Amino acid sequence: MSQTRRFEVKIPIPLNRLQAVEHWLRCHPLMFATHYPARHVNSLYLDTPHLALYEENLSGISQRKKVRIRWYHDLSQGEKSTLEFKHRQAGKGFKISFKTTLPIVKDDFTWPKALKECFEALPTQGQMLWGNEQTPVLICRYLRTYYLSGCGRIRATFDSNMEVYDQRYRAAPNLSNPVSLGDYVLLELKADDEHEAILSDLISTCPLRPSRHSKYVNGIRNLTWI
Repeated sequence: MSQTRRFEVKIPIPLNRLQAVEHWLRCHPLMFATHYPARHVNSLYLDTPHLALYEENLSGISQRKKVRIRWYHDLSQGEKSTLEFKHRQAGKGFKISFKTTLPIVKDDFTWPKALKECFEALPTQGQMLWGNEQTPVLICRYLRTYYLSGCGRIRATFDSNMEVYDQRYRAAPNLSNPVSLGDYVLLELKADDEHEAILSDLISTCPLRPSRHSKYVNGIRNLTWI
């Protein structure tokens, strides 16, 4: 369980600018280098039946919440997953996590049954945090590459091939018919709050400007427009 507060800056990159941004990061005096092998990230986003968390994000309020279950590599192999409650306030966020499991390949797997089992296996704190956000909305999947500055204080990730799988109005998981989030790559720069000055200096030299970005919000928009 982690409550470390950190800044998280997002920079969407058009494909025709990707090479320039990658060159900027690799040549920066902070000496970024590969930190972890690239891997696929899968996130099941949960919300209330009326999408209250989605509406919070759209409104831009300073204090908001995100609930997701995350696992890595194969989309159908969610046995080793993490339930995450992401809280954001005044530009800084922290995450509270609990280990869980989503045995998606089981023949009798359904979202209501699986999420009920996840909830019942949580400690009291986790159950209280979860609240009413137990409706599966979408799975977002992408390929993530990881970088770390030479000083170890700034983390950078590039997310590519972002796509979503609609989970609304169904009991069984939908692992086919993905919808692309678009032809761009997302750079995320992250630092604990005590290293805000270093992060700000880095961002000031970036060829592109940061902007608000949510894979969850973009996922719902793309699913709505198809």
